[in-house]
Amino acid sequence: MTFKKTSVLTALMLSSALALSACGESDEVNEPVGNESQTDPAPGSGDASPGGGTDEESIGGDTFGFTEFSVDVDYPDQDDAIDISYEEDRDNIEASYENKLENQNLAGDEAMDEIEPVFQTLDLTSDMTDEEAIESVVGGFGIEAGYKTIEIDVRFSDGTEKEFKGKGN
Repeated sequence: MTFKKTSVLTALMLSSALALSACGESDEVNEPVGNESQTDPAPGSGDASPGGGTDEESIGGDTFGFTEFSVDVDYPDQDDAIDISYEEDRDNIEASYENKLENQNLAGDEAMDEIEPVFQTLDLTSDMTDEEAIESVVGGFGIEAGYKTIEIDVRFSDGTEKEFKGKGN
């Protein structure tokens, strides 16, 4: 009788663990990113990475000019009101987008759908002033005025890391 209880209990625990791991939310982007036209690609085009992420020509930050990007915006009554994160490592991309002011919390493909159009228009460089970079990001993402602090961290495709900081507007 003890053997049957142990077997049933073990099987139940393993199946529960599998079910829980399948339900976890991931920041991993599975859809191809960048350098695609807005229409469906022609059959056999081969540009998209079959497993998602960037296409072969875009590995290493060439898609947007950076391999890591994060924004953290605090408002007087809400810390971490906006938290945007993007990380590209070869053909693996992770993205998250949280905007507590608009009750949005997106990860993976959904987050990338939200931030990719902005990334395609951003033209950040490591020699920009804090004010120039902040103005570009605030305008691109439509960040509302009145924030207490904003911090933007970028690792450019050449490996240069830059932190842009600003206070209230």
